[in-house]
Amino acid sequence: MSLELLKIVERFSDIVVSISIVRFEQAGSSSRLRARAELSDGSRLFIRETIIGGMSRKYSYHWQNQSNEMIMRWDNAPDWDIITFPHHKHVGMEKNVDASYERTLEQVLKFISQKIR
Repeated sequence: MSLELLKIVERFSDIVVSISIVRFEQAGSSSRLRARAELSDGSRLFIRETIIGGMSRKYSYHWQNQSNEMIMRWDNAPDWDIITFPHHKHVGMEKNVDASYERTLEQVLKFISQKIR
């Protein structure tokens, strides 16, 4: 998964200034990735992806500004009853939840690039 991450980040090199892999673990078809991307506008994207048994995928992409305030967070924790369940995004603050069609790191970086370019 970390090689895939680096390939995706390379496609968005115009907005991703640096990437730090905080944790990467793999055991068979299960893996866990934690990473942090510094973006060209000074904001940061915290990346969490977990694959369980090659089938089930959990993710969270937390985007925050220079003041450490959440801009948006995408995740698939099954905690909100929404049309795109379990996929959703928190906009500006934890309780502002909306439907989410961005479900991969590539989709999230595309969204962010349209906002900060």
